[in-house]
Amino acid sequence: MRLHRVFVLLLVVLAIAPAVRAHPSAAHRIELLTREIEASPDDPMLYLRRGQAYSNEGMLDRALADLRRAESLGDPALVAYEVGVALYRRGDLPGARAAFDRFLERFPQHPPALEYRARVARDAGDAASALADFEAYFALQEDPNPGDYLSAARLVQDIEGGGAEAALRVLDRGMAKLGVIPQLQQPAIAIERARGRPAAAIARLETLAPQMGGSPDWKVEMGELLLASGRVEEARARLGEAGAQLEGLRVTAARRTLAERVESLLAASLRGRSDVDRRGSEDAP
Repeated sequence: MRLHRVFVLLLVVLAIAPAVRAHPSAAHRIELLTREIEASPDDPMLYLRRGQAYSNEGMLDRALADLRRAESLGDPALVAYEVGVALYRRGDLPGARAAFDRFLERFPQHPPALEYRARVARDAGDAASALADFEAYFALQEDPNPGDYLSAARLVQDIEGGGAEAALRVLDRGMAKLGVIPQLQQPAIAIERARGRPAAAIARLETLAPQMGGSPDWKVEMGELLLASGRVEEARARLGEAGAQLEGLRVTAARRTLAERVESLLAASLRGRSDVDRRGSEDAP
């Protein structure tokens, strides 16, 4: 019973303290663990820790050898999470799924295992299972990975038939939990643009002004959206600001491309303003 409690405590530490695991260096950590194993060759925790260290360094055969040794010396279910991680990294999706299933039978509210099993199911094309695990992970994890919300947004379009609206709900739920961040708002803006809803895209882009509003990229994107909404003068003002800002920055390939985009959009804005002026004269009595 005491060994079981120690194993569970170790699993918690391994799952929630990646910054601690980063020091000392991986090679030195493995060397220290090897010495400890030589002194205590029947301690499953040492094999578990060294197996994880090997796994993190991409030495997957060695990792799995140590993890299988830990299984033989202790409770296999307590090693199943790290086995699943190593097998996933090696591309063995069925093996990884079986390992995470075994671990989650014992620890059903373990967020990292739910996240990994969601990735396994996603990569295997099992969208429904992936989304179910992502939802469970989001409910348990205080600070989820934004990339997982992106994965869930793509999945929800595939299995619920909700299309863009369903994807936007997932992204918005992510931002309700994590705050308005470009990693989630920018994909939402792209969805709104693809739907032909520039006004909705503008509203979303405005929420990123505190973080990105000072950049020429933000100004150019806003100018393009304003132009698509028929707000020509506002678009020209934003594009002019971006152009002036780019002139004062060191020239790079990306900035040169952005400057060319500004010129193209300004030319389009002139054509748009001419169209507006022409319609106005036609409507005049």
